[in-house]
Amino acid sequence: MIKNKLIILILISLFSSTALAQNMVFEKDKRHPQDIKRDKTSKSAAVMNFINLSKGMVVADVLGGGGFYSELISQQVGPEGKVYLQNNKAWLPFSEKELTARLKDNRLPNVIRHDKESEALEFNDNSLDAIFLVLGFHDLFYVDKGWNIDPEVFLTQLKKALKPDGKLLIIDHSAIDGSKTKHAQKLHRIDKQFVIRNLTTMGFKLIKESNMLANKNDTRLTTPFIPKIRRKTDRFVLLFKK
Repeated sequence: MIKNKLIILILISLFSSTALAQNMVFEKDKRHPQDIKRDKTSKSAAVMNFINLSKGMVVADVLGGGGFYSELISQQVGPEGKVYLQNNKAWLPFSEKELTARLKDNRLPNVIRHDKESEALEFNDNSLDAIFLVLGFHDLFYVDKGWNIDPEVFLTQLKKALKPDGKLLIIDHSAIDGSKTKHAQKLHRIDKQFVIRNLTTMGFKLIKESNMLANKNDTRLTTPFIPKIRRKTDRFVLLFKK
């Protein structure tokens, strides 16, 4: 059992996603009302324009949870494209219901459920045009029973899987500047400059960033799961290429 973070996630899920949990039905060719509601705080259209995917691309949604972004990617890459929706075993108890409902009856035929452990993602080398890692980079530095990802192993796999000039999108909750990974454990946040240095050291190139999800009213001193800041945290948006 992953004590702290996942217990909190259960509680906020019960608090803020009651409608979705009670009526987990996704219709063919229609987005769920809860997803449409989330578009406002996640600024989904702006994010998708920022990364600028094309028809026919092959994209991985890594640590993708219930598949909110996978569905958006699915629309962008079209039927000739593919989306790998990856989760590890530890995360599945908290995303399984939504994941199963979203993909039921081949609803998103170009989305491939990819249940793989973080140390063995099993993507082919040079096979992906883009990778989404949304609100998950800090989890590479979070440790608990059942959750202990080796950041270098994980990110090396992502780099190998990307095609030359393939894109890596990172969105995460901002921590206090200069705090590096200090707040990944208790506050589930990470320092933007640490992310940039970490990835550039590994050979990724930062090509652009955006403040579209910035929130100057977020103190960065609370967890993202408390109701008043839920889906309203100060978040950074970074786009790298291999």
